Amino acid sequence: MFRTRIGFVTAVAALILGLVSWYLSDDAVKAPATPTGAVPLPPRRSVPAPAPAGVLGAQATRVRSAAEVQRAPKRPDYAQLYRHSPDLLAFMEALAPAAADGDVDAQYYLAVASRRCVREYATLFGPPGKEKPLEAALEADYWTRYHEPLARRIHAQCERFKAARDNTFTEWENLLEAASEAGSGSAKALLVFEMSQGMIPMRDAAEREERKAEIRTLAREAIRTREPEALFHLAYVESITGRSGTPEDVGGIWMLAACQRGMACGSDTEQFQFFCRWDPQCQPGETLVDLFRRREGEHFEDFERRARELNEKLDADRFDEILP
Repeated sequence: MFRTRIGFVTAVAALILGLVSWYLSDDAVKAPATPTGAVPLPPRRSVPAPAPAGVLGAQATRVRSAAEVQRAPKRPDYAQLYRHSPDLLAFMEALAPAAADGDVDAQYYLAVASRRCVREYATLFGPPGKEKPLEAALEADYWTRYHEPLARRIHAQCERFKAARDNTFTEWENLLEAASEAGSGSAKALLVFEMSQGMIPMRDAAEREERKAEIRTLAREAIRTREPEALFHLAYVESITGRSGTPEDVGGIWMLAACQRGMACGSDTEQFQFFCRWDPQCQPGETLVDLFRRREGEHFEDFERRARELNEKLDADRFDEILP
């Protein structure tokens, strides 16, 4: 499987994870030579190391912990609402009551939307207080221009968020921690991704090993939720799914398993749109599965089988076989 050292993938997240940074760490994404006709996997987001465990604080009424409320089943399709929201501040304002009442999925998407308008916005347009206007950023910054459709979309989605006075939704790290502590597997997996990116500047071997152990512990918690988006986030963490371009690399298999498990993988998702621009044969009506099928060619049947086996292990509670 082939992943790139591009460091920003849309929060679609799950990502679906972003804008490009080049990393040299052994837990960062590697940019392998891509064989003729192959379609590379989508890039990673560039994010800071996770903040210390936090709470919503002024952002909403205190979110109850998993010990206080049981994880509620999905109510609205928050992923779809997020994907098609033209105004993420309005989206967050609508989500806040459900998040404060213990809806774990609402908590997760509250964090994802906040992260888009803070971290991803800063990556495209500059840090707070130094943001470039849209057209100036497109003219001056190569990667903003490279991702022009996405840049224009994020700029529009976050316009009210950035202009709002006394915005109570800016602490995305605390929001993500709260969702993770409340039981969101997708939030746990996104924190794992952030922790892996936080290893990039680490030079102390003991510190790196300690961080890897923390990453694996939290990843084990994430897969126990069986959430499709958790699988997709973890696909970008090489200490979990293998170094890119090596026989141990199973990142693409985890992504396909997420699609099989019900994650939105259609042409209206940012993950698909990233893939599509790298595949000259991409068609608007396709899905990520179609792109994997074309990329893998005669090996797709085995690729698909391995993704099914991963999901079978999840359904049978064989978590230790996935992450020993």
